[in-house]
Amino acid sequence: MEYSLPIRVRWDVDFQGRSGRAKRIARQIREASPLHVELRIEGGKGISELPAIFAEIHKCSPRIETTVPLSPAAVAVARRGYPQMDFLWEVSAREPFRRLLPSGADAISFVPDEENLAYLPDVLEEFADSETRTLHLPNVNAVRALALKGHVPIPMPDRLREAGHRISALRIRLEGKKLVAHDYFLWRILRGAFPDEVAGRVEFSGCQAASALAHVDWEGNVYPCDSLPIRLGNLQEATFEKIWNAPARSRIHEAIRSVPTSCKPCEQREGCLSGCRGHAYAASGTMDAPDPSCPEKPVPASK
Repeated sequence: MEYSLPIRVRWDVDFQGRSGRAKRIARQIREASPLHVELRIEGGKGISELPAIFAEIHKCSPRIETTVPLSPAAVAVARRGYPQMDFLWEVSAREPFRRLLPSGADAISFVPDEENLAYLPDVLEEFADSETRTLHLPNVNAVRALALKGHVPIPMPDRLREAGHRISALRIRLEGKKLVAHDYFLWRILRGAFPDEVAGRVEFSGCQAASALAHVDWEGNVYPCDSLPIRLGNLQEATFEKIWNAPARSRIHEAIRSVPTSCKPCEQREGCLSGCRGHAYAASGTMDAPDPSCPEKPVPASK
């Protein structure tokens, strides 16, 4: 489905002490009138500017979701109270997080990349013992990873299988809780590990890149998604409408919708929809390639 403007915008407000003109970027996002805005705040600059950012974006009445580190500064900001804003607390598996969560914390976020995936069973165990109801497992942010590491740490099939075995062996109850996985292959593992208890509460968000979803980095650069590091323009130089209606975005949308050559004969394609095109691009430089996390080998489709 084509959108003249994205209805969901993710904005990486600050990164490694770097931030653009936050108020100008916030105004450009507000003028696009998205229904959902997902903010990611890492450092002190973003925390200090959150009130002004919220005041600007709130003018178009979107639902705002803000991912923040589990730090005293972020907890203090959250206590001020923001209508129509939900906080997601970014946790690290390298240290216990349950006792650090502020009272009433409803959702946490953990990125299961190639380096962190081994800790996912530990996160699930602590999540099960906490009062938090939702665990978000977003895809690797390719834009941030390239800026920080020079490569994208995408979980490979062998690591996913290993994590799946450990998760299946867990003796935990997730009744009344929800898991939201952004990666299809991880979602499939979680569904298999919790088939009865969780049932419909293991969710897969699906791909909305370059159609309903846009990603904005800390300098105002616009991308089809945080998993697809192809720059479309900059909000400090052009409006969202101009960037989103340019031919470059339409071409990327068509490429995302197309089926990679190597995936066409695969019997599993109707389920995975060829996986994440952003991860394919990050790994191979082309979207006409399989998702590197895919554990399947293409087989002839049955007649």
